[in-house]
Amino acid sequence: MYKLAKGLGRLVFALALICAFGYGAYGLITYAVPLSQDKLGVARASLVADETEVLLNGAARDYDQALLPDGKIDKARLTEAIRVLEMEVEKLVSQSGRYNVLDRSKLTRTYFLLGKCYQRAKKVDKAIESYENTLRLAPDHMPAKYNLEMLQAEGGGGKEGGQAPKGGQPHKI
Repeated sequence: MYKLAKGLGRLVFALALICAFGYGAYGLITYAVPLSQDKLGVARASLVADETEVLLNGAARDYDQALLPDGKIDKARLTEAIRVLEMEVEKLVSQSGRYNVLDRSKLTRTYFLLGKCYQRAKKVDKAIESYENTLRLAPDHMPAKYNLEMLQAEGGGGKEGGQAPKGGQPHKI
């Protein structure tokens, strides 16, 4: 009887390991790898997909690709990134201003990326507000501190569409 119980215990343990590795492998193949290769549609369709992460990656890609090789800005890409990030903020923050503590990291990254997009679009007041929101959630977020101080040093915060920092690209993380 003891040998049977011990054998069943090992079998259950082995099945649990197989399931855990299977789930991990599924997540890797259907979500993590496609996400790293910018195949956002494939990643989004995965059963283990995190919708916010997929949208953040898409917005980050649009932000990066909005700066064209000749130094001009692709306004359509930048506008799309801003639209997606604003929708994500609305989704993560309730109308009363509350958010799920488990979403704090996502919200921090969303506000920071939104600040970078606004900064590139020369919407200085909105960029400052986004960086301030980032710092409310993560007071030690050095890239947000840097970008905020850079904007404020250039006289930002006075009027919408104020001066963009000279030579200033937002700090990358």
